[in-house]
Amino acid sequence: MARIFIAIRLSEDFKRPMLRAQELLHGRGVTGNYTTPDNLHLTLAFIGETERVEDIKRIVAGVHFEPFEIATARLGCFEPTRILWMGTTGEQKLTMIANELRNRLAESGIGFTALDFKSHVTLVKKPSRFLTNIDVPPAAMLVERISVMESVSGNGRLVYEER
Repeated sequence: MARIFIAIRLSEDFKRPMLRAQELLHGRGVTGNYTTPDNLHLTLAFIGETERVEDIKRIVAGVHFEPFEIATARLGCFEPTRILWMGTTGEQKLTMIANELRNRLAESGIGFTALDFKSHVTLVKKPSRFLTNIDVPPAAMLVERISVMESVSGNGRLVYEER
């Protein structure tokens, strides 16, 4: 079984403001589980444990869209789940893609976490406090593809690998 999610992988340039935000948060005493630079991503659908990776890859390959730009936006937080995140622009297009993916997963009998889609990149899980008034330079990137990702644990750390 593999722990799977569908995501947009982020360019190194797009990650820079996120890494700067993490640095500033850490400098202001915010502790918590910081997402490592290699693991920063934008989740479209979280599936969890499954053996149906090939089916999921076919579903993802069947979702077609014109490339579009997203940009970094404000910091925010999900208080009940205790997550500090950076938002993005392009939420309408991202929501359409996420909904299409989720509909295709459901039609194929593949379960996924059914929380409403909110375009964000997780910066810190379980932060000691929520600071969202951090100013960082903006960045943008072109979204050209979506990826099937696997969470792999090894050597005491979590790594996200494309399948």
